[in-house]
Amino acid sequence: MKKSLYFLFLSLIIFDCSNEQIDDNLINNTQFNIIGKVFAPNGLDPISKAKISIISDENGVQETTSDFKGDFSIQLDYGDYELIINKGLFKEVFSISLNEQSDSFSFDLGDIILGQIPNIGVVTGHYDNIQSILYDIGLVNPDDDSVLFDIIDGVNYNRNNIENLKHNHRLKQKNDGLETNVDFNFSELLNDESLLNEYDILFLNCGLNTEEAETSEALFNFVNNGGILYATDWAYPFLEKINELSNNDFLTFQQPYQSGESLETQATILSSELNDWLSLNFNLTIENTVFIDEFLNSWQVVESYNTNSVIAWLNGFVEYNNADGELVGEEKELAFTYIVGDGGVFYSSFHTENNEQGFSCVDRIMEYMVFELSTLID
Repeated sequence: MKKSLYFLFLSLIIFDCSNEQIDDNLINNTQFNIIGKVFAPNGLDPISKAKISIISDENGVQETTSDFKGDFSIQLDYGDYELIINKGLFKEVFSISLNEQSDSFSFDLGDIILGQIPNIGVVTGHYDNIQSILYDIGLVNPDDDSVLFDIIDGVNYNRNNIENLKHNHRLKQKNDGLETNVDFNFSELLNDESLLNEYDILFLNCGLNTEEAETSEALFNFVNNGGILYATDWAYPFLEKINELSNNDFLTFQQPYQSGESLETQATILSSELNDWLSLNFNLTIENTVFIDEFLNSWQVVESYNTNSVIAWLNGFVEYNNADGELVGEEKELAFTYIVGDGGVFYSSFHTENNEQGFSCVDRIMEYMVFELSTLID
């Protein structure tokens, strides 16, 4: 009887130790599958190629990226982690704890909205309205519907400029809900370096006043020191100044200036990532092409670009007047990004609509480029 009790006692000890060993093995060898989906601040539009960085004890553990629909998955061991999800300067940060009390080994983070946004300034123009895109992608205070970026007067402080524009083109109506919301204009911004440097990204709409482009070094200094600049169509003189001061012809602009005639083109998408995002989420492409129809009657053609430093995103067959005044047609690149010093530039010969609600095809391209822009210095 004593011998039987002895073996029973020993068996219990072995069983208990075995359970402890099983728990240790479970903790050491089992991984959690972490999944999530990354969205723009509006919570609707997927963010492709967002970076997901896993931090533990202030050290990087793993890194992955979201796919073209915003989805990602990653495997992690037991432990406490900080997750940094970002697309360039747009990001979200939070913490997770994975331990033996967790319900399962699959952890769904759900929809992750990039709620931390960069400091953005938009300079108004008569023929572009990027502020509408920023509004639609969710850069808005949900409590009062106010925009979470500055809108700076780029035209109304110079009446001569407005009269010149009226003489050449029919003015489009701007979105009345996205008027200027700061007490300084574009000229004052260019002459206040400390104020300019408060912005991470500055958007120059087509049709803004370009009189100071030839004399001002402000935007070159802004970009060279780490800022990001968006410019479209008639804002090209500021990029010519950047060429001059950087001693690099990133983009060479066709002369005579503003000689573009075509109002639309079926453009080839030169980036597979852009094509997949447009196709998989919005069904906007046809065999790697997309319809571009937001040109002015006289738009600025890019003659050539430095292929060693500039990325071209789209090209299409267009017509324009050459230096001899002849109407010619050929394939031309239409949108570009490039690095200048510690910062970067986006330029396109087309731009957004001013008076249409919701996203057009061109608007979707510009939405993609807003996020892509912020990765130039990431």
